[in-house]
Amino acid sequence: MTAQQYKKIYDWFSARPAAYRALTLLTKGLPLAVAGGYVLLILLLAINWLQTERDSAAFWQLIRCVVVPAAVFAAGSVMRRWINAPRPYEQPGFVPLVSKATRGKSFPSRHCLSAGVIAVVGWMVHPAAGLIFMLAAAAVCVTRVLAGVHHVRDVLAGVLLGSMGCAAGFLWM
Repeated sequence: MTAQQYKKIYDWFSARPAAYRALTLLTKGLPLAVAGGYVLLILLLAINWLQTERDSAAFWQLIRCVVVPAAVFAAGSVMRRWINAPRPYEQPGFVPLVSKATRGKSFPSRHCLSAGVIAVVGWMVHPAAGLIFMLAAAAVCVTRVLAGVHHVRDVLAGVLLGSMGCAAGFLWM
C-alpha cells in the first residue's frame, strides 16, 4: 500500500476519534487476548491430562499443542529476520495510525502467524474454540493493516504460514 492509498484510511480514522481509539485498543489488545486464550487452552489440556490419570493420549495432545506452535513460531521468526522486509511506514510520507519504532522484519507478520497457529491448535482441541480463534486471527490481520504497521502481503503470509505450518505439524507429529 502506498502512502497515498493509506492516507485515506488515516484520514477516515482521524476524523472519527472513537474509531481511532477502538483501532488502537484492538491493535494492542487482540494479540494479547489470543495469546491469553492459547495459555488458557494449554492450562486446560494440562489439567485434563492430570485428571485422566496421566493418560498418554492426553499427554501427547498437550505436547503437540506446545511443540508444534513453538516450532512454527521459531521458523516464522527466522524467516522474518532473513527476509527483513520494510514496514509500510518506512516509505516516505507514510504515517501509521499506531506508531511503532521497529524497522524491517515486516514479512511475515508474527502477530498474524501466531494467531493462525493458535487458531489451528484451537480447532484441533475443540472446533468451537478454533472458530473463535479464527475470527480473532482475521481481526488481528485487519487491524495490523489498518494500523499501518504491516502490508496486506505480510498479514496474509503470516496467517497462512502459521495455520498451514501448524496443520502440517499436527499431521506429522
